[in-house]
Parts: sequence; C-alpha cells; structure tokens
Amino acid sequence: MSAATILSDFQSVSSLSELFGYWPFVAALLGNSYLFVIITTVLTFLLIGVCLLVKYIPHILNDLSIGTNNELPPFELKLWVALIALVPVFFDAGILWFVLWWFIVLWGYLNVMERRIAFVFISMIFMSSWISHVGAGFMTYCQTGVNREMFSLDHSVGTPADSIALASWIKGDTADAEPMNIQALAEIKKGNRQEAVNLLSRALDLEPNNNRYYNHLGIALAGMNRDNEAVKAFQNAITLEPGNVVYHYNLSRLHQATYNLYEAERSIQKASAIDPKRVRVFLNQEEQARDHSYISEHIPVMRQVARQMRPSDELKLVADAMWNSVLGLFQRNKAVYISLVAFLILFLLGHIPEEKFTKRCSRCGNLYYAGKTSGSGYPMCLQCHWLETKAKKQMNSVQTVKAEEIKQYRVFNAARTQKLELILPGLGSIAANKVFKGTFRLAVFSAGLVLVVTGGRIISSFIPTGFDITGFLRIMGIIVLGLIYFRSYKSPPLRYGA
Repeated sequence: MSAATILSDFQSVSSLSELFGYWPFVAALLGNSYLFVIITTVLTFLLIGVCLLVKYIPHILNDLSIGTNNELPPFELKLWVALIALVPVFFDAGILWFVLWWFIVLWGYLNVMERRIAFVFISMIFMSSWISHVGAGFMTYCQTGVNREMFSLDHSVGTPADSIALASWIKGDTADAEPMNIQALAEIKKGNRQEAVNLLSRALDLEPNNNRYYNHLGIALAGMNRDNEAVKAFQNAITLEPGNVVYHYNLSRLHQATYNLYEAERSIQKASAIDPKRVRVFLNQEEQARDHSYISEHIPVMRQVARQMRPSDELKLVADAMWNSVLGLFQRNKAVYISLVAFLILFLLGHIPEEKFTKRCSRCGNLYYAGKTSGSGYPMCLQCHWLETKAKKQMNSVQTVKAEEIKQYRVFNAARTQKLELILPGLGSIAANKVFKGTFRLAVFSAGLVLVVTGGRIISSFIPTGFDITGFLRIMGIIVLGLIYFRSYKSPPLRYGA
C-alpha cells in the first residue's frame, strides 16, 4: 500500500461564518466581548460613585458645618470634603478603591436602591480575582500553554521554532496530551510514523476517551501497514463519536486501500448518510491528491479556549496587573477578604441611627435629621409626612404655605435635574432618586464611550482574519451616545408639576 496522505478538513477563511470555527478569531471575539463588559462595568460604577458624590456633598457640608458649630468658613469646609473624598489618593490605590471608599463615606446618606448597588459592587470585588484570571486568559491567549505554536503547526503555518517549542513543552509537561497529538501529526507529515504512534499512545494513556487521538493513531498505523490495528483505532473513534463523518470516511479509505471493497462501500455509505456534502469535499480533495488520503482533525475551538485559561506564570502576571490597575493596594488573592471586610464595615455603619445624617426631603427639598419615608421609599421630612396624611378638606393656611413650598421645589428640582442629566446621562436621575433609571443610563453611556475609545477591540487576533469592524463599532458608539443624550433630553428625570 502506498504511503498515506493526510488531508486537513480546514479550509481557508472566506466568510464570517467560517471564522467561528477559527480559534484565534473566536478567542479574540470572546476576549474583546468579555473585556468590553468588564471595562464598561468598572466605568459605570465609577460614574455612579461620582453621581453619589455630587448628590450628597451638600449633605456632608451641612453635617460638617453643624458639627463644627458653623465656625469653619465655606471654603475650608469644601477643602475638608475634598480631602475626605480623595483619601485613596494618598495610598496609591486603584480606581475602584475610590468607589468603595465613597460608598463607605456616604453609607448613612444612601437610599435603599443605592445601598443595593453598593452590595452588588462589593460582590464584584468578591469575584474580582476570578474575573481578572479569565480576562488575563483572553489577553494572553497566544502566549500560554504553547497554544499559538499548537495552532500554527495544526494548520501548517508553523515555523521550526514552533516545533522546537512544542517538543520542549512535551518533555517538561508529561501530563498534557494535546501537544503530543499535534506533535504526532507533525511527525506523520515528516514520515516518522513510529514516533507518532508513540506520542499518540502516550496521549491516549492520559485521555483514553479522546476520539480524535484514536483517529490520528489510525492514520499513523495505516501509514505503517499495520492495517488491523488501524481498523481497530478507527472503530474506537467511531464508538466514541458515531456521528462524526471523518471517522467513517477514514475507515472506508483504509478498507479501499487494502482492497476490502465491500467494507469500504459500507463505511462510505455511513459517512454519506451523515453529511453527503462533506464527503464529496473529501473525495474531491483525495482526487486532487491522487492517493488514498486520510482526514485529520483540528483541536476543537472551545477546547483551545479552555486551554488558554490554565494557570501559568504569564497569565498570573497579567491577571495581577489587571487587578492592580483597578483594585491596587493589596494582592489579588486578598480580594475575598477585602470584600468581607467591606461587608462588615457597611453592616456596622448600618447600625448608626438615621437621625445622625442629613436627609433632603423628596417633596419640599428641606434638609432634616428626623423624618419618615414616602411610599416609594424616598426620604421625607416630618412636616411633609404630616401634610400627606391630611385630607384636602382639612387644609389650613399653614398647609397652604407648605403646599406652595412643595410646588416651588418641584419646579426648581425638575429644572435642576434636567440640567444635570444633560451634563451626564444618569446624574440627574440619581439626584432625583430615580436610581434604576440613572444606573441604566450610566451603563449605556459607559458602553458607548468604551466603543468610541476602543472600537470594540482591546486585543487582536494574532493571525489576521481580514475582518475589521472597529470603525463600524466606533460609529455605533457615537450613535449610542447621541441616543442616550437625546433620551435624556426628551425624558428628563422629573417633569414640572410631577
């Protein structure tokens, strides 16, 4: 029997649909999507913190003024507030430390929804070590675990340096089967089939249920005229994955090469029953090669993606750098303890009586210390609460004056919050206690801003694909920013008379 030829079922990338079976593209796509969400989330929380500062700085100024018996001039009070807000600067902390610090400082002023956001934020810190690890896996996807070298050799675009790197990895990591499989395919192409059998046998010892390894073992054995063993290897692959057309096709080629035409016909019929178009492509390739050709398989995309998340020195270095850029000051492995301490601090702060903090009445705008909450959970002074419980027919002159005060404040607050909303979508909504609406608008604004700045590309495919949509995504970002500002203008947080 003539020497077996190996054909790859990988075709040149000519359409977007084919790219989704192409690991560098998929890894870059998933990585950019993941990092886009993370950056948008971090920016959203930062903007929420800024909005809460703008909202509650007057309350802090009022409390400091009363606490110092009005002895400090306004300018010095503002300096003190600025100093309190910027304390993390003195510790060279990451950007999210500012947000955490602001939540702690403002805790007594926050309403229920704002406190829930703080708990969500701390939960994100709790998971931040894992989040950084996954992000680093996407950023270093071609630098760890010889993934780039494996892909290059698997698709016949590798260099001798890639082969050397892969061989060195196999010697150093004897428990990693996939590099052995790729090296075995390279040895088959060079004619070193016994070496390929040895490598694939080692790989199957590590992963005895891997159908691809059995398929490649059958190819290597067929090239050595060990036909019975090759048949058994192909049959093992079929047993593990009966619906894979490649294994039935390879078995048919082996039977045809040994003139077992009946079994060859049976196998090719089984293959055609699964995917006739693909079988026709294989037959055309074989005709061009003018030899009995066997089909090898590439590493599945999701297996390659999973490999890039394996811990390594490079991945740890990048994960630590990512974590430090947003949550510096401590090591990444302390993230869980930081979040638990933050929960404890907020729990203890929650036991400070509400009367110790300035509140602004949501109806009349007056500052107060002791009061109630409205039906929607917004702060309300005792006077407004008392007025709300009175029937209109009981209205007297005092109540009339108060009602006029409420009306004037609503008109003023509607104009003020609309201006704030146009400065930063979401700022006016949070100032008007429309926290859910404000958070949503801040998230959309953050997403649009990130798209404009990055074009949706934080990392690139290490093998160019010819598809570049960064310009389109930047345009989409501009459209998103325009729409959110238009929405902020057309739908202000409060309306006159509301």
